[in-house]
Parts: sequence; C-alpha cells; structure tokens
Amino acid sequence: MLPRLSRFYRLFLLSIFVVSGFFAVQGQESDQAKKDQKSAASSKNQPDAQQDPLKRERPKETQASKAEKLSGVYKKWLDEDVRWIITDEELSAFKKLATNAERDQFIEAFWQRRDPTPDTAENEYKEEHYRRIAYANEHYAAGMPGWRTDRGRIYIMYGPPTSIDSHPMGGPYQRPAEEGGGSTTTFPFEVWRYRYLEGIGQEIEIEFVDDCSCGAYEMTLDRSKKDALLQVPNAGLTDMESMGMANKADRFRGGLENLGEGFFNKNNQTKQFDRLETFAKLNRAPDIKFNELRN
Repeated sequence: MLPRLSRFYRLFLLSIFVVSGFFAVQGQESDQAKKDQKSAASSKNQPDAQQDPLKRERPKETQASKAEKLSGVYKKWLDEDVRWIITDEELSAFKKLATNAERDQFIEAFWQRRDPTPDTAENEYKEEHYRRIAYANEHYAAGMPGWRTDRGRIYIMYGPPTSIDSHPMGGPYQRPAEEGGGSTTTFPFEVWRYRYLEGIGQEIEIEFVDDCSCGAYEMTLDRSKKDALLQVPNAGLTDMESMGMANKADRFRGGLENLGEGFFNKNNQTKQFDRLETFAKLNRAPDIKFNELRN
C-alpha cells in the first residue's frame, strides 16, 4: 500500500505543479498585453523617432516667423508708382524684403536719395513725379491708364519735351531728306524733342506712332513705322525711287528701319548703332539726378 500511495502522491504533486505553471504563464502574458497597450497609447500622445513623421502634428508657424506678402499699397507702389524710375538694383533689393516695416524704410530712403533739397520738409522730386503721373493719366490714356502708355512712360521719366511735332490726324507728309525725301501718307504720329537729357545726350528725338488709329501711340525706333503706304507697291516713293534710281523693295532687308534710299541719307546704316544705343538708354530707369525736374 505504501508504494502505491507514494506513486499517487507524486502524481498529485505533479498535476498541481503543471496547473500552477499554466496560470503563471497566463498571468505573465496578461501583464505583457497591458504593457503593450499602455505603450501604444503613449506613442500616440508622445511622437518619437519611430512614429511616422508624415502623421506628426506640425507646430504652427508663428506670426513673427511668417514673411509678409507683397500686397496692397506696397505692390501698387512697386508696380505703378515707381515702375518707370526704380533702378534694377533697387528693384532687386526691394523684392528681397520680408516685412512691411522693412518696405517702409526702403520707400523712405528711395525718395530721400532723390530729394534735391534734403534739408527741407518738401521733396520736390517726389512731388513732381506724382504730378507727372497725374498728367499722364489725364492726357495719354488709350484703353489703359496713361501712366502705362509709351508717351505717359516717357513723360513720367523725363518730363515734358522741349517741343512736340504733332500729326494727330496723319495724312499727307513730306519726308525730310534724312528719311529719303519724297511724299507719302502717314498714320497719326508725334515727334518729341528734348534739348538735353542727363545720361543720354543732346537733341534727342523720340517718335510715337498710332498705326491702329486708336490713340495708342507706340514709341518706335523705326521712322518708317508711320508710313501708311509702306507696304503699297509704287506708292509713297522717295526722291530716288520716284526717279528710278532706287527700288522700293530694297527697303525690306531686315535693318532697324525700312526707310527708302534718298540723296542725303545714304549713311543711315552707319548711324543705326547710335540710334539703337539712344533707344536703349531711353528705356532704362533715369539716373538718380535732380536736374531733370522741369516746371
């Protein structure tokens, strides 16, 4: 009996050991599951290096770190008010400014650099500039504000010309000798003459042509642009063409101008470079000087 009881007793103890081990393992797995759940919840609230960076909540940009967009009065000042007189260097510097406070300082310095009497409260250059804009808008508007037209632009940049040769209706026109002579018919056009322009030269002539007869006078380097008979064969001939000493077809050789040959303009080709240089200077912002102001 004793050996049998001992065997039974050993089996009983073994079963107790197995059952207790099973429950111990279950308890450990339960504890680990709780830890895993807690860790997952913590990772949602506290982003770390293992969390998807695309799903992280990005910090909001502060007002101090945000650049102020160029808009409102500053955009108008740049695109309209000083469009024709701001230099390339100034334009580049202004576009790099990030805040309106910086732009205010720039604008103040811009006008101070052009003030002919910096010791007084008035800035004659600035006052004259805005007077010119108002005049251009009143007199040179043509389907667009006057300040945007070519005549308005030149007026704003250089002021009123010394004289204007105006042909508002176009019509019959006797060419000067340097244009080949002879008679033709023209579109409306104007020739502005400046006795002297700082940084450009003396006796400057600028021609504007309204070849659409719509009031939109365009500044042109080609003096033949005003010729309404330019494309009409055997019409509007120069003196030499009318005498059979030149051919009108020879005008269209791809030069800067399509002027016909005359007795006194055979050296036009050699003068084209000078005309092109003057034209380029007229289209850039004026030098920062004070003596171009006119009453």
